Parts: sequence; structure tokens; C-alpha cells
Amino acid sequence: MAVANPVAFKPFAVTLWTTIAYVALFIPLLVVHETVPPPPSNPTLYSGLNLTKSWLELTELSREYHPFNSRRNDEIHDWLLLELEEIKKRNRANDSSVVVLADNVSNITTANVLFGATTPAATYFEGTNIVVYIRGKDDPQGQWWQNGAVYSDKIIGKGGVLMNAHYDSVASGYGATDDGMGCVTLIALIDYFSRPENQPQRGIVALFNNNEEDGLWGAQAFANSPFLPFCHTFLNLEGAGAGGRALLFRTTDAEVTNAYKGAENPYATVITSDVFGLGVIRSNTDYIVFDGIFGLRGLDMAFIRPRARYHTNQDDAKHASRASLWHMLSTSLHTMQGLSGDTGQTFVGERGDGDRKKVRNGRGNDGVWFDIFGKTLALFELRTLFAWSLTLLIATPMILLLKSYLLIRKDKYYFFSASRSAYEGADLDPVMLGGRKGLFRFPFALIVAGALVVGSAYLIAKINPLVIYSSEYTVWAMMISLFYFAFWTIMAGANFARPSALHRGYSILWLFTIAWGILVADTVFEDRFRIAAGYIFVFFHSAAFLAAFTTLCEFCALPTKTSFARQAHDDHEIRDHLNAVPHTDDLISPSREELNADDEGSEEAGSRSEATETTPLVGNGYGNDHRTTFATTYRRSISALVNKATSPHSEKGQPYEYEQKWSANLPSWVWIIQFLILGPFLIILAGQNGLTLVSSISQTGVDGSSLLLPYLITAFFSIFLLLPTTPFIHRVTHHVPMVLLLVFIATLIYNLAAFPFSENSRFKVYFQQTVDLDTGSTQVHYAGLQEFVQLTIAELPSAAGKEIECTSNGSLRAGLATCSYDGSDVPPNAVKTHPNGVPPEKGYGSWLVFNVTRAEGETKARFEINAKDSRSCAITFKKPISSFTVHGNAPDDRFGNIPEGGLTKIKLYRRDWTTPWKVDVQWEPEADADTSTGIDGRVLCSWDDANMPGTIPAYDEGLKYSPTWVALTKLTSGLCEGSKAFKA
Repeated sequence: MAVANPVAFKPFAVTLWTTIAYVALFIPLLVVHETVPPPPSNPTLYSGLNLTKSWLELTELSREYHPFNSRRNDEIHDWLLLELEEIKKRNRANDSSVVVLADNVSNITTANVLFGATTPAATYFEGTNIVVYIRGKDDPQGQWWQNGAVYSDKIIGKGGVLMNAHYDSVASGYGATDDGMGCVTLIALIDYFSRPENQPQRGIVALFNNNEEDGLWGAQAFANSPFLPFCHTFLNLEGAGAGGRALLFRTTDAEVTNAYKGAENPYATVITSDVFGLGVIRSNTDYIVFDGIFGLRGLDMAFIRPRARYHTNQDDAKHASRASLWHMLSTSLHTMQGLSGDTGQTFVGERGDGDRKKVRNGRGNDGVWFDIFGKTLALFELRTLFAWSLTLLIATPMILLLKSYLLIRKDKYYFFSASRSAYEGADLDPVMLGGRKGLFRFPFALIVAGALVVGSAYLIAKINPLVIYSSEYTVWAMMISLFYFAFWTIMAGANFARPSALHRGYSILWLFTIAWGILVADTVFEDRFRIAAGYIFVFFHSAAFLAAFTTLCEFCALPTKTSFARQAHDDHEIRDHLNAVPHTDDLISPSREELNADDEGSEEAGSRSEATETTPLVGNGYGNDHRTTFATTYRRSISALVNKATSPHSEKGQPYEYEQKWSANLPSWVWIIQFLILGPFLIILAGQNGLTLVSSISQTGVDGSSLLLPYLITAFFSIFLLLPTTPFIHRVTHHVPMVLLLVFIATLIYNLAAFPFSENSRFKVYFQQTVDLDTGSTQVHYAGLQEFVQLTIAELPSAAGKEIECTSNGSLRAGLATCSYDGSDVPPNAVKTHPNGVPPEKGYGSWLVFNVTRAEGETKARFEINAKDSRSCAITFKKPISSFTVHGNAPDDRFGNIPEGGLTKIKLYRRDWTTPWKVDVQWEPEADADTSTGIDGRVLCSWDDANMPGTIPAYDEGLKYSPTWVALTKLTSGLCEGSKAFKA
């Protein structure tokens, strides 16, 4: 008995293998995406690294809120110094090999902010950074940083490596992952590299910077550190989410990325780098300071999910894990070993941009990188990808055209061939080849099914736009099932109505055509904009080309079109001739099969009883048996020959069902090769990138980002995930599509009706309370998506019966509405000026004091400002100023010059709590004024320390009475902001 081909292009095999492939790939993709590699059972796997100790340090660091403008921030600063000195003592490191510095002298004055500001604002910042220097084997001896001759155009030794984390948190979050894990990782790495046996080749500078959260100010203050010119490369550790695995989401070039390559559990994709670069995610890190301002070459590593806990009170050790900490720690160690262990000239030499004011750290090449199943990292240069792309664009169409030409020469090119005459010059009754059947099915099905998926994205974004916030996988399931069912319905229906052996081939050719068109655009982006995120399309085009080439190679097994036409023509004439034979004049002997059948009948007859005198003369007494006569033999022989000439079972190979007869010789197993070319690797790339991107932006809608974008990205990757199976989907049995239809219906109903938030995926509301310190009036502000902000405010006792004003105009968070109400029932008590029981409003006037002096007739003034229990203030002006200094410090031109239109705000930060700010400003006289006019505005200060209950009662109330699905986060730099008016 013949065994059926298990990979034949038949419904059962296609359904089985495609389903197995997707299930076998989806499961590990989801497991890798949702889990973090477990930490080692031995917490001291490496000399100097102790996971248990690092975890205890994290719990201490994240025990309370510690924003820059809080007393707890000072305690963390001192705690870090003690920890570092203890490491130095434990490792017996002397002052020559390890230096710990509390940088209380580096200040920075800028005329603008690096990102995020809607209007220009100047800033004066006094740093409280902590710097640790670990001497490398190639570093110069002595205290070279103290000789006053450190310049960026001089190379110190062979250059060093900077590793950075910020030790402040936001006022509304405990900072376990943002950036507590980064800090304890730095502590562990300092412990490791400060041991004699682990001394690095190149020196290491560890920077614990302060006040990153209000504008990356600690990193900018490093501009005035004598250690900056020493640093050639950097590793920045951050948290843009609150857990999971630490993602390498941004690097400056391929060479520094190579230091990360080889990590045990890499998690990286260049797509996230381009996403941040295009501003899709509205946040930034110290990376843009080190790279963009200082010109260092380095890497940005951060936690990116879940973003719902980011900057909230769930960013704590309780919601973090040792596995996440170990992932950042181990990958950081590997990266730092690579950067500090480089002994060549990779990071030394003339810069690519030729800027002599920046460190001479060589020329980097743009890179392309991505991990595969979190186990290995693929890395190559962008110029390699561009060369590959350009080669594919030119070579692949030419190869396919050449192969097609050869097939045409051999008369085996069946594509687009409708008919062929059997003999030269015989134009009558040509043989139909059916070579055009199935030509336009694929684009039609792709357009319709794709439009349905995109339409579902718009539908959900219109009716329940935030369901993806907490139910990401139901959106994935809805779109994948919809596309599969819609595409199958069209393709299977078309093939049922008009079967075509070219259905698969045309689909693959369409895939190649689409991939080629996309690659054209991608190659332009690679060349013009240095965008590497399209590497997946390069692989897609390569796979589509190979599949298309195998499709053309299949035709080599077919007969020539002429020979097939002649055979079909001859068979047709035989049938016509046999049908014309008279049934009564010619005798045709029975065939061998009929003779065998007669023999079998004789044996059966022999087994019957002998005829007797009672046996009927006509017939044998058995209703189903009769003897063969001359007439029956004649008629059955004619019928047998005719049937043999026309029977579909007369040849060894037969076409599938009603497809073209010439397709009988097509190999039935080639489809599995094409599927393996198109499927597994592309599914892995699309699955990993799709899951990473969607999870990183699915919860950004509450930040004011696009609500539609996460659905469009999910729709794109849902379609892309299923493209490898589209050429074969018409052979899938109805069972899988019917199941997916039920999945689609269920998930569609859920996505339209489900409440989008939960206790694990809380809606973020931005909070701030403002106080007019002149009048004592106070307002409570909640910003967010208006529908849910109003639901939140409705639960607050202090808002009961109050008029709620909501507006999107002038909101401090773009894309969000700000709802405000009178906060007199919950007045802030940030400064203790009176005993308990005395209303805090009585002391508002003493919270902030300032003096403005201006000589009559001049367009300049001096401000002296002081605030109790605050080291963060600002001055806003109703008309622009043209210049300013703070304590005599003019803006640093490295961070930009004063805009032509002037400035309307100066932000002020100090390192202590008592020294007044002295600010000198000047403005341009009004053109139509006879005499110099004055200037007016407001002085405002912020209070952020919410560790003591009752300090900001409105914030305490929000935490206590907001629905369980709501999380509070800071609106601006201060939870509470008080202001006074001035006129000079």
C-alpha cells in the first residue's frame, strides 16, 4: 500500500505544517517577551558582584520618594558616599587607584532646554553629582585631573569609559527602576572593577548624577567636570518603564554596540532607537547629553515596560524583581568589560564630524542590531545593510527575469499563457493552458483583508481607544484572526470557483513585487536619513526572492507548452475517433483487464452448483450474474478504451482536483521549501519587533501620545506575521479559519466593551496644586484624558460640589486636558510656619521672599530670591528678556544661545536650602515708548517632598480616594507650586 506524501501540497498537510510552525514559534516568542531570565542560584557568581547585596541596596534607595527638591534626596546622596567609601575600604583600594568625589562645585547655566519645552526657558543649576574614578592600566599616573590642563583636544591615556545613572526619583515615584536599579548596578560595577584582579585596561568614571527628572540637569552639569575630557565612551542606565528586561534601545554606532554583543541574554533592537529618534515616545534620557552635547560614543540601556507603573508609587521594590536587576547588572558588566578592555584605536582618533571642541574618540559607523529569542545578538554596519539592499534591488529582478527568459526559451513559462496551438500554423481550436487564472487574487485579498484589519484599528480607537492599555493580547488576537479569516475566505473561495495551479506562484510573485517596492523606500531611508529600522524588509525581500526563484525552478519539471498542447490535441482526436466507431460492425477484442475480470467471474461460476434439469434456459437464477456474450464483450471493450483515453487515473501523476492538467508534473513538496524560506525567520523578526514596539507604546496614550498609533502598529505586524502563509492559505482546511472567526468575534466584542484599566494597569493622572501666595487662593489640577479625569475627580471629597473647569488649551501636557477646581478645602502645608491647628494659609506670605531692584530709566533689574524648604524656583516674564546671568554666570554656549525672540522664563536650582539666588536680567526697550519701561511677571517656587503625610493634603487625598484603577504622577517639576507677582 502506497504511503501518502506527508508534505504534499494538499489541505491536510498544509493545514498541519503551517499551524505547527506558527504555534511552535509563537509560544517561545511570548515566553521570551513575558519572562525575565532567572538570576543565578549563586548570588556571588562573579567576584565583586553580589545580587543579594544589590537587592538590599535597592530596597533602601527606593524606600521613600527622593526627588531633587526633597530632604530624602540629600540622605540618598550621603548614603551613596558611605557605600562607595565602604567598597573602597573593603577592596583595599588606595586614593591612587579609586577616587570618590562629591562634586559640589559644578554648575551649569543654559539658555534653553534640550527637549520637551513648548516655549524657550533658561536654567541655572547647581550640581550635587557623585563621581568615582577607577584607574585603568593604560591611564596616566598621578592626579592628572587636578592640574588644570585637561582639554577636549588632548587624549588622556587612551581615553576612558563613563557609566552613568541618576539617583533622584520623581516626586510621585519611589524610583526602583527609574533609576534605582541603575544606581545599584553602578555600585556593583564599582565594587567589581575596583578589585585588583579586575582592574580595567582603560579607566572608568562612574557618575551618579542628580536631578535628571526635571530636565537632565545632573548630566549637563558634568560638562564642567575635569573628568569629561577623559571619557570617550559611555553606558547610560535608565528606566523608561518599570520592570521586565533591560533593553538596549539606543547606541551611537556599531563599534560600541559590539561591546554589548556576547551578553548572555541580549535584549535589543535598532528599531527602538529610531522610534525614540523620531519622537514617538515622549521621554528622553541622559544619552542625548552625552551623545548630542558632549560628543561621546555609547549605549543607552533601560527598562521600557510596563509603562503604567513608570513615575508612580508602583515603581517600587515590591513590583520589581531580582531577575530584572540581574539582567541589567549582568549585561552592564559584559558591556563595560568590552568598552574598558578595548586595547586598540577603536575609540581614539579624529572625530567623524571634525569638531575640535569635543573629545577625539574616533569615527563610528552606524549599526544595525537585533536579538534572536533573547539568546544571541545580530550586529552589522548600516553601510553593509545598504549595500545588501542596493544589491537586492538591482540583482534580484534581473535574476528572475533571466530565469523567466530561459523558461520562455525552453517553452516552459506558463505564467500569463492563456492558450497554445498544438501545431505551428494551426490557429483553430488552440489548447487552453489557463496561465492567467489566479493572477489578481493575491492583491485583491491583501487589500481587502488589510483594509478590514486597519478598519478594525480605527474602530477600536474610536469606540474604546485605551483597551490596548491593559488588554494588549486581545487586540493582537482580534487582528490576527481577522486577517487570517478574511484572506482565507477570499483566496479559498476564488480557488474553489476557478482552480489554478498557478495560484501559489502568482502569490509569491506578488509578495516579491511588494517587497521590492518597500525595499526601494527602505533603501532611500537607509541612505538619506540613516534609518536602520527597515532591516526586516531586507530579510523579507530576500526571502520573497528565494521563494519566487524556486517557483520558477518548478517549471523545469513541466512539459513544454507545445508538447502538452500536442498531447492534449491528440487525446482529443482519439476520443473523437473512438466515439465515432459503429457499435454493430466492428469487433474489438476484450482488454486484458476485462479478460482478467472474466477469469475471476469464471472462478466464481465454478463455485456455483451444477446446472440441472430444473435450471432455467435463460439466465442463471441469480439476479446480479449474467454470462458474457459477443454483444456485451464488444460494447464493454469500446467503453473501456474510451474511458482509458479520458480517465483521470490513467497517468501516474495527476493535477490536483480541477487544476490545469499540465500541472500534474509539478513537484508536490516544493511548497514546504518555500514556506520554510518565507516563514520561520520572518515570523521571529516580526513577532519580536511587534511585541516589543506595541508593549512599549501601548500605554503611552495617557501621556498625550497618539491613541491610534498602537493599533496601527499592531495591525501592521499582524498582517506581516501572516504574510509568509498567504501563498499557501487557499489549501488550508476550513477548521482553522472557523476557529479564528470565533476568536475574532469574541475579541472584537471584548475590545469594544471592556473597561481599559485595572489595578495592574492603572490610568495615569497628572497632579499639581498651585497656590497664589499673595492672595492665599489655591487650585488643584488633574491632567489627562478628560473622560477619565472627571471620573477620578468625582471620587474626591474636596471636589464635591465644586465647579470643575476642564480645558485643553494651554495644558501643561500636550494632547491632554487639565481639569481644575478650588482647593481651599485641602490647602498645602509644605512649609511649617505655624503650629498645628493654625490654618497654613496664614503663613503663605513667608514661603517665598524676593527683592527686585531696578535703576530708573534702565532696562535691567536684579532679583534676589529665597524660598523656605525649596531649592527649585523660577521667574516668568510677561515680555521677553534679552540676556541674563545668575550669580554672574552667563549661559554656556555649548547648550545653545538665547533665542532671537528672547526668553520668558528662567528656572533656578540650588544645591543647598538657604542661599538666595541673585539673577540679573535685561530686556529691550519698547520701540514706541518715550522712556524705558519696566517689566513684570511672577516668581514661583515648587515643593515636592510628599514623604510626610499632610504636607500636600490634596495629593494625599488623590492617593487615598482615587479609584483603584488610577495612579497619580507629577504634572511638572513640583507637586505644589506657589507664586507671587512682581513689577519692576
